[in-house]
Amino acid sequence: MTIRYSTKDVTIVVPVYNEEVGIFAETMKSLRNQGAVVKVFGDSCDGVYKQIAESMGFDFIKIEEHVGKRGVLSRSMQYVDTPLVMFVDSDTVLPQGAVLDMLKYFDDHVGGVGTNITINKSGHPVSYSSEFVERVREVIFKSISKNSSVMVLDGRCAMYRADLVKPLLTSKEFTENIVMGRKSKLGDDRQITSYLIRQGYRTVKDYNVYVRTYQYSSFKKFFRQQVRWGRVGWTYFFKDIWNGTARKAGALYTFDLLYMYLLPLFTTIIAILSLIYILPHIHFFFGGSGKIVYADAYLRLRLHDPSFIPIFWIIRTIVGFLNTAAIVIFGVTISVTIKKERFRVFAYGALGLLLMYISTIYALFTFFKQDKWLTR
Repeated sequence: MTIRYSTKDVTIVVPVYNEEVGIFAETMKSLRNQGAVVKVFGDSCDGVYKQIAESMGFDFIKIEEHVGKRGVLSRSMQYVDTPLVMFVDSDTVLPQGAVLDMLKYFDDHVGGVGTNITINKSGHPVSYSSEFVERVREVIFKSISKNSSVMVLDGRCAMYRADLVKPLLTSKEFTENIVMGRKSKLGDDRQITSYLIRQGYRTVKDYNVYVRTYQYSSFKKFFRQQVRWGRVGWTYFFKDIWNGTARKAGALYTFDLLYMYLLPLFTTIIAILSLIYILPHIHFFFGGSGKIVYADAYLRLRLHDPSFIPIFWIIRTIVGFLNTAAIVIFGVTISVTIKKERFRVFAYGALGLLLMYISTIYALFTFFKQDKWLTR
């Protein structure tokens, strides 16, 4: 495979604001030998951040007023004069050779490359829940990345062709992003990804590169993070269908978009219908009235003729078997991606999925509330 770019063609932009000093220092160390130009932008801060960055040989640019991540990314483009720009969060640690490996994915049709995300295991249960969520996303997006475009290049670490993203990042569409009449602070990475797809370029992920990031230390903040992501997700679910992004990205992208966001709704509807179906049975077996039992045609036929097997029961059994098989296969696939402490990741991952499910439903009805970060 011919690599058309070198690491010297990359400028790494790191916004920093209110980050733990130790974590920031670890991020800086991981960037030191990547071979790229590194510029750190202090969002109304300098002090120890500037000292650490400059001790590594990096440029530090202080933005006097607090402008948020969108503002930093926008202003950073005037300091980028390389063909590629890479955005890295101040709490994200790159493995050695990450930049070089990501360069392999750029061709005439690719506008951006993301990375695989792994969560630093702090010992707190929420870190295992977060790791499980990331592995679920890996399984879902991996095949899509090979044949189509992923829905989002995670903003914690992603590389773009500078000439493609600069017009968006320096526009009011990006810096003054409005959702339902409100200025949104969220979803910068999703907006960039969607923009590249609309321009006719693919967005892919380098699943060989695992960048390590730090998670919040409470399930309350984890839930708020999922709400934040869910609100952005629903916003671009409607946008991608309405403005043709899904159509341009291809059938696989469209299927994944519909599957990911409609599945929680269908699950809720099926659960309600199943409850309506089951309740008469429970009422009967615990001494309910005959009238309620009589209204349940399936149970009535089974009581009168035990040999009767209605077509509904056959279909339900087949669907149940297929669902069970799919869950087992999906679980095994996720298990393969988990390198260590699988039991803990699965155990706390179940709780993480439950919170993710609840947050997705809640986010649908509150998706217009994007003026707060929620986890700061």
